[in-house]
Amino acid sequence: MPKTGRAVLAVAGVLAAGPCVSMLLAAIGRLELAGIPTGLVAGGLLRGDPAKAAVATLYGSVAAVMVGESITDASDGGDFADVMAGWPGWPGWVIGAVLAYLVAAGGLPRTEARGVRPAVPALVAAALIAAVLACGQLVAAEALGRTLWERYHEWDGPGWYRDLTRAVWYPAAAVVAASVIAGRMPGGRDRFLALPSAAWLGCAVTAGPLQYLQALGAVDDPPAVALTASLAGAGIGAAAGAAALRHAGTRRGLLCFILLFTAVEVMGGLPGSLADGALSMLIVSTVLAVVVAAWTARRDASTGSAVTAGVAGPLFIWSVYVTVGSRDYDHSTQYLPYWTACVAALLASIAAPPAAGVARLGRAGGVSGRGPVRRGRRSWRPSPARCRRRVR
Repeated sequence: MPKTGRAVLAVAGVLAAGPCVSMLLAAIGRLELAGIPTGLVAGGLLRGDPAKAAVATLYGSVAAVMVGESITDASDGGDFADVMAGWPGWPGWVIGAVLAYLVAAGGLPRTEARGVRPAVPALVAAALIAAVLACGQLVAAEALGRTLWERYHEWDGPGWYRDLTRAVWYPAAAVVAASVIAGRMPGGRDRFLALPSAAWLGCAVTAGPLQYLQALGAVDDPPAVALTASLAGAGIGAAAGAAALRHAGTRRGLLCFILLFTAVEVMGGLPGSLADGALSMLIVSTVLAVVVAAWTARRDASTGSAVTAGVAGPLFIWSVYVTVGSRDYDHSTQYLPYWTACVAALLASIAAPPAAGVARLGRAGGVSGRGPVRRGRRSWRPSPARCRRRVR
């Protein structure tokens, strides 16, 4: 069978493995364990394609949500997020994605596995930048009224879980941005494990305590939960930051969506009601995923890299929301963005492949004999002698 055909079958097998694992574990009441085994299956089936294995594992979390929500609602009407509160729960899907990457890659890449000493300035910069960005967002969010951290009232604004989701989001976005910035510094190249770890540590020792202090005003809800959410968000950002440093397309996709959601946060949401804003965000997210996929396909001449870039941002947003859950009983400002992120991740997986394919075909048809051919960070340009031989 051709290599392309085997890759397609492997991806299809991994996407089918997520629902199968979820249903098997749901039958024994242990659906919270689904992330890690799904990641191991994905890594085994997609050997040599670690990025695809990690992406397929995260899409397995969508299947777990569909299975779990239907079973929970049908049985006792409880909230599925409470069912997933056990270990490893939702963080298990991020752990599973990391394991899928490592299994598919055959271990750590050599530059990190050999223990090359990271550059100290880049590490310090990653920690400081992450701390400044995370703390700055927390202070600005409270000053602008984006987070309340007080007892929830039914008719007057966001509830506890809405604030908790933002406690996950701010450190996650800060760690990704800090990892990318520090990776551009001298000595920061290829430090895709050390830099996100330093950024996580910077968030943990600064934004974590600040988040705890802000949540002290929440009545009947322990501020330690907000601290845990902050640390978990930084962990999500560290995993995404490592992927961003390894793959240029993933970096573009993550940064584009971080900028998009930061801009929406500053504006206080898109115009219109909550439902209209959710629909507008769904459209904007899908269009942005298509643009990123097409841009990466034309730049890198790789459909696989382009698809990964297109879905990276929506999956990152989904990972943040799925950590807290839909919490339908709390407030529409939590469950509407939650389901919007879920549908946006699904639409991105549908829209990104054809967009990347069309852009790749258009690029192949428009390449001239003298144009550079880009593959990742490298580029190749025909020499003048070779061009003269072609003309003859």
